[in-house]
Amino acid sequence: MEDASRPQRLRVGVVGPGRLWESRHKPSLIRLRDRFRVTAVYDQVARRAEIEAAQLGCVACEGLSSLIERSDVDVVYLLSPQWFGLHAAHLACEAGKPVYCALPLSGDLPELERLAARVERTGVVFMPEFARRCYPATQRLRELLATKLGKPRLVVGHSRLSDFDRYALPGPTSQLVPAPLAVDPGSYLLDWCAFVLGSPPTSIASARSVVLPSRGDAPDFESFTAVFPGGATAQLSYGRYHREEWGEAVRFLPPAGVQVFAERGVAWLEPPDRIQWWDADGAHEERLAPEPTVGDVLNKQFHRLVHQGDPSAPTIRDALEIARLVRDMERGQSGGGVVPRPDSPPS
Repeated sequence: MEDASRPQRLRVGVVGPGRLWESRHKPSLIRLRDRFRVTAVYDQVARRAEIEAAQLGCVACEGLSSLIERSDVDVVYLLSPQWFGLHAAHLACEAGKPVYCALPLSGDLPELERLAARVERTGVVFMPEFARRCYPATQRLRELLATKLGKPRLVVGHSRLSDFDRYALPGPTSQLVPAPLAVDPGSYLLDWCAFVLGSPPTSIASARSVVLPSRGDAPDFESFTAVFPGGATAQLSYGRYHREEWGEAVRFLPPAGVQVFAERGVAWLEPPDRIQWWDADGAHEERLAPEPTVGDVLNKQFHRLVHQGDPSAPTIRDALEIARLVRDMERGQSGGGVVPRPDSPPS
């Protein structure tokens, strides 16, 4: 007889096993073998899928449809951008299979709207990856805001990119692939602010700068200022640091991090695991334990969402809201003004 108290195991089909897979999801799914088992792998580079399948003892599929239609695939993990974009998510929806999506979703709003409509129509579980919500420093910050520090009123910070090396540990270098800064890290920072402040903003303004014109007209630095219901504000900047041109100067730049000013104190976060905070009793500093890992937190959340629902898990509606914020940022950059959000409550 099956033990009802044990978590039901999900059989996973992986699409795009890139470096994020190696550092975050693969070790986590192996640790959580009582909840997950990888049964099939597909990648646009067939040899990469074959190598991964051989290591895991599963099947390397020759096409998306053949993976998604397999009877031994319960859920589909989309983990790195491939040439077909979100097509795999559409196929999974039509097959009625839940989707875990680590792809940056804010770069093509019309396509995301089409996918969201299909998710709503089919009722398929779809969880976008907003990993910053699960950083140990973020979780500790939310505990402190609920107990010691009180309601957050102002978020100020800076995030930076150095090349495209997200894949080691989570932190300020966040791009999966070369992408507009507004998409990555901009969209993820917007989601983080909305997560910490408890709602989407009522208005947003944004600016951009080109520091090295020799690299083209794409901005090297961007920033946004978002106003939230009740008057709370977030002011974040993010930029690409050019090691080749700047050399040793990179070593002397200020650290990336976020300050959160609340009603009864202040916190300083250096993601993913360091937090300093000050209240009426003085200063405190914590270097948080790396266990459970970010991958474990995300995968357990998805497991709960599939089997019993999880109101704390992000949904495609959250991804759609963030993508629309990115569109509004871009409108503000071209128009030079503050963009009020449609149907937003007054601040």
